[in-house]
Amino acid sequence: MKKTQIGTFVLALFVIASLIQCKPEQEKELKSQLDSYFEQQVYNQSDDIDKEKKPGLAVIITKKDTILYKGSFGSANLDKELQITENTIFDIASVSKQFTGMAIALLEEKGEINMNEKIIKYLPDLPEVMNDITIYQLVHHSSGIRDWPGLFGLKGWQPDEPLSLDDIYEMLKKQESLNFTPGTAFSYSNSNYNLLAKIVEAVTDTTFNSWMHNYIFAPLEMNNTYFVGNSNQKADVVANSYVYTGNNYLPFSNNLSAPGSSSLRSSTSDMSKWIINFHSKTLRGNNAFDKMTQKGSLAKNKTIDYGYGLYITEIKNKKAYGHDGSWGGYKSVTVFFPEESIGVVILSNNGTLRPQKMMNDIADILFGDETEKKTKKSESTEQEINDEFFALCAGKYQQVDDKDCYLTFFKKGDEYFANVYNKDYKLYAKSDSAFFVKEAKAELVFHLRNGKVNSHTLNQNGKSYLALKVEEEEGGVEEEPNINYDKLTGTFYSKELDVKYEIKYENDKLKIQSPIFPKDIILEHSKSLTFISNSGLIQSISFLEENGATISLVINNPRAKNLLFEKVNQ
Repeated sequence: MKKTQIGTFVLALFVIASLIQCKPEQEKELKSQLDSYFEQQVYNQSDDIDKEKKPGLAVIITKKDTILYKGSFGSANLDKELQITENTIFDIASVSKQFTGMAIALLEEKGEINMNEKIIKYLPDLPEVMNDITIYQLVHHSSGIRDWPGLFGLKGWQPDEPLSLDDIYEMLKKQESLNFTPGTAFSYSNSNYNLLAKIVEAVTDTTFNSWMHNYIFAPLEMNNTYFVGNSNQKADVVANSYVYTGNNYLPFSNNLSAPGSSSLRSSTSDMSKWIINFHSKTLRGNNAFDKMTQKGSLAKNKTIDYGYGLYITEIKNKKAYGHDGSWGGYKSVTVFFPEESIGVVILSNNGTLRPQKMMNDIADILFGDETEKKTKKSESTEQEINDEFFALCAGKYQQVDDKDCYLTFFKKGDEYFANVYNKDYKLYAKSDSAFFVKEAKAELVFHLRNGKVNSHTLNQNGKSYLALKVEEEEGGVEEEPNINYDKLTGTFYSKELDVKYEIKYENDKLKIQSPIFPKDIILEHSKSLTFISNSGLIQSISFLEENGATISLVINNPRAKNLLFEKVNQ
């Protein structure tokens, strides 16, 4: 009997010892895979440049309350040849929004604000058009407030020029219109989170930076996290950011100070403490965390995949809370996988990197077996495309949330394709009305109404995008009407932007001229008196007439719509 018990005990010790030995081997293999992947992302780009003189990235991956992996690659400063480390500080751009979201959640928990309160209670000098906007709508990007980068871009502002929170606030105070009725739609706007920072200051009677330090950064011991302009950090600790021109990397001068929406600086060492809090929930426990990670809602109970500064989504079929950021050569992304208690932080000073794609690749490495099985299962449902139904789907579609994005579906030979941004993607069918693109891991579902297909939904990375079919004019492309271009010319002024544009017609081209733009903006006819431009700043420009005379024009860009310019009589 004793021999049997001793034998069992020895066997158990052997199994335990084997498991202990196995774990370091697995971690070693994971580190090797990740090291190899990140080195390729940094050093296999732009091969004409010396390996040692490339900007790079810092990465940290957590599991529960421990560090699973950390890595640093590339240079923080190309001139000084300083290497990136876990303590190198980066501008984390829009990843900052989740910290603002936490500030709002904490103040809400303490009973100092009510999410349904109107924002004019705290910011009474905002314009009348914002009277009905609530704090909830700011948090969930459903306020309709125009995005300040679009507004300042139309004023000629360049991203390397100084800009402060006060500058942004003064601009927003001049606005006389919104993109849409508050609460009816989702449209990402940095302005929302800058106003939230102002509300935190109004509620707490202190600066946003001080409150964030005292109630978020200090409790988590994030000692090297601060807003631009609020630190005495040595220059050799902060990474320069770089934009790749095709031949070399040019440094970017970062003079933006827009707390609330961006302009927060941190290191992966500090950010690991933040992402671990998603597991430990040391800041006010479950309540604040639950608020941050709850999907928002619009009118008529429509749900949106955005919480308090976080996208509530899926990556490789895994539930995920995350956000990415991009500013002047800085790239950043954080994701927390709640079911696995795994957090990932990537901070970079290389403008060529694509953090969102990298996050998908990292998920493959971390969860490879499971995602591979699900992918194979998905592909096994592939079936032959119903040619008759596809004929109803074929044509051009415009996305509702991004008017600049068009998708065109067509058949070529015996194969079927979707064209997006001038690139063709082969289509495969899951059913008559559902297609998927293998290389983009995207699904397209077409909607049949009264015998016609007039819209589709693109599902990708846990997000959904509706697109409407573009109706073709009878007889093909609309011919340009007989336009009297001379009537469209003149000087136009916007009170909201405090800027003038000169509209001229020269050499058979209608154009915008202004000393604030480095070159003329060419306008191409679209329909009636509406034109599109060769500039990313302007999506469309429509001229308005009264009694046969041009009196004004309206400019739209994706995040700043219905900007009125009145014609100046000279």
